[in-house]
Amino acid sequence: MGSHGKGKDGEGTSGLKDDDKYEPQLRFHTPTAAAPQRQMQDGYVERVVHQRLKRVNITWNHPVSRDVAVIGSWDNWETRDTLHLQSPPHPHAYAIVKALPTGIYHYRFIVDGYLTHAPEFPWAFDHSGFPYNILDLQDYIPETAARLGDAQDPPSPPWTYDNMLLNDDEFGRPPPELPPQLPLTTRDDPSSSSTVLPRPSHLELNHLYIHKTDGGDFAALRSTEKFGQKYVSMVLYKSLPRER
Repeated sequence: MGSHGKGKDGEGTSGLKDDDKYEPQLRFHTPTAAAPQRQMQDGYVERVVHQRLKRVNITWNHPVSRDVAVIGSWDNWETRDTLHLQSPPHPHAYAIVKALPTGIYHYRFIVDGYLTHAPEFPWAFDHSGFPYNILDLQDYIPETAARLGDAQDPPSPPWTYDNMLLNDDEFGRPPPELPPQLPLTTRDDPSSSSTVLPRPSHLELNHLYIHKTDGGDFAALRSTEKFGQKYVSMVLYKSLPRER
């Protein structure tokens, strides 16, 4: 069914609009069997009492001579709900608040006894060529969230698991005298080197390193700090006293 919607999708709310030239199209006839209508209405209330309901504000924003009401597919077009005139400064604003389960509904307004629709809301034609409004109360899940919900972590291969326990030799093993990363943090490139130095590792930051060789005349002290996105290394050379 083609749609000729001329309003934004929403939950029954809109801006105000005066349209003195708008005329209803279809005469509304009140059902004569009141008792069956009451029974169907009670059955509808009983069915939706355990469902999650959404509050929706349905509005009519055009001139009315006597009264305006609304009927819809939410109860098989059985109940005629009267809209109430809103407070100034909007002289033609009529509204009603309904609590409905999630879903898509069709509805029409009854204006001064004639069935019609609000052209500023989403609407379409039925099989007889008469227009009706569309109310969409579905819960839409973003596509990204839906994909994340269906995603599953790949199973880990069995060989990645073991039940090996630590023995006494591993608990009694002495720690290394020097950190194993220490030989990897030495930088002896001159400051005038034209090559770009690699980024220092976290092991080098905020540590003081000393380098001294047996029989040498100097000892070198080095420290690296980070300032923003840059690294600054400072090296201090100190002469050693000569042995007599």
